[in-house]
Amino acid sequence: MKMYFVRHGETDWNVNKKIQGSADIPLNENGKRQAGELAARLVKLRREGEFQAVRVYTSPQLRAAETAEAVADALGLSCIPLDGLREMSLGKWEGLSWKRVREEFPKEYRTWNSQRRYRKTPEGESYQEVVSRAFSAIACILEREREDVLVVTHSAVLMAVRCYMDDCSFEEREMLERYRADNTEVVELSGEELAQAVKRFREEERRS
Repeated sequence: MKMYFVRHGETDWNVNKKIQGSADIPLNENGKRQAGELAARLVKLRREGEFQAVRVYTSPQLRAAETAEAVADALGLSCIPLDGLREMSLGKWEGLSWKRVREEFPKEYRTWNSQRRYRKTPEGESYQEVVSRAFSAIACILEREREDVLVVTHSAVLMAVRCYMDDCSFEEREMLERYRADNTEVVELSGEELAQAVKRFREEERRS
């Protein structure tokens, strides 16, 4: 089994370099075009026998749901929202650029950035919490499905999951250089490897 993870299409906040997090921002016109192009690519790949997803799962946030629905409609598949796939909450920093965060929250930013995996942003989440709920969603999918699926989610969620799976540092440069996905980029992950990661994470949580 394969899970094809997709980052949502572009939003105006992406263009303006604003932190979105839990803010429910819709796709802009370019994002809708990207979603349509993604759908067309996947239809073509399915016709050629190279893409066989039987279901679409999505974050319930607008930018992801709109992307997922465009793909699901084109493929004739059902689209199922899972709350654990929503974007990382950045609390008070949402709506700002990272430059403004560093200027307006210098102490909080330094503390968070030096302990990125476990430290929460002001009124937000930690990456550890994001991994925990994302793996709960992934475990739910693995229990339901035996065939390939498409999963539409967000940048921080996908980076965090991949960092954990590869046992890599959550340090900013490594996350961005190795794991950052472009809008509507598709990342293929093995269901078996995801299941192993979920099991390892749950064992670590029980020991902590």
